Formats: sequence, C-alpha cells, structure tokens
Amino acid sequence: MVADKKPASRHGRAVRSDARGIAAADAGGRTAFFVDVAKDVINYLCDVQPAKMNGVRVEMASLPSGELADGRPRMWSVIPAESRVIVYRLPIERMTKLHRADDWHRRNNIESAVIEAIAELVGEDPYEFAPKRYFPHS
Repeated sequence: MVADKKPASRHGRAVRSDARGIAAADAGGRTAFFVDVAKDVINYLCDVQPAKMNGVRVEMASLPSGELADGRPRMWSVIPAESRVIVYRLPIERMTKLHRADDWHRRNNIESAVIEAIAELVGEDPYEFAPKRYFPHS
C-alpha cells in the first residue's frame, strides 16, 4: 500500500467532501461555546457562593420537553427537590434577541440565563447571587 495515495471514491475519483456535509465541519462549535461559557460561570458561582452552590447540580440539554403556557419553550427548569437545574441551549441562544450578535453578547446572554436559573433554585436575587458578573444585557 502506498502511503501518499489519496482515498478514492468508488468511481476512482478523489473524495470531494465530507459525506455529512458542510454543517458537520463545525458540529461542536455552538454547543462547545455554550458549555464552556456555562462551566465558566458555574465555576465563578462556586467560588463566590460556595455554601449556596454546595450540592447544586446543573445539567444542559438542547431543548425542553414541554412549553410554557404562552407556547414558548422554557430556557431552564428548576427541580428544587433534587437541587437540580437544567439549562436549555437552543431557547437561550435563539429566543433572546441580541441587539449585537458578537461573542461578548452571546457569552453574556448565556451567563445571565445560567445565573438566573441557579439563583431561582437557591432563592436569591441574581444581582446579589453573582456580584460583578450578572449583567443582563441583550
């Protein structure tokens, strides 16, 4: 077998592109960004509110299983009996109309949603729960 020979399609031509299409090239981009931002703000909350964050579980999902009464998907679910919050990536990213679509505003939007969700679980005001970090600015 020759090491520098390029793979060929079944018709003898070189493979032109990924069979999954262009969208697969950055399959983890948005999800990875969301997860990284959420983890960063959760770590911050653990540093500034260690007693309140003790035992809190934060999970991430793409979409909620149901809608609110107004027909809009939830951005998060709070399950107090289990000290658990589930944040939903797609509603957080798509339902907020950012006046500026750049990384800072996207990051701030995700951070604000995660802070609000956890603050709801622990019964705190988001401004007091995440001092110098909660800045809802969409």
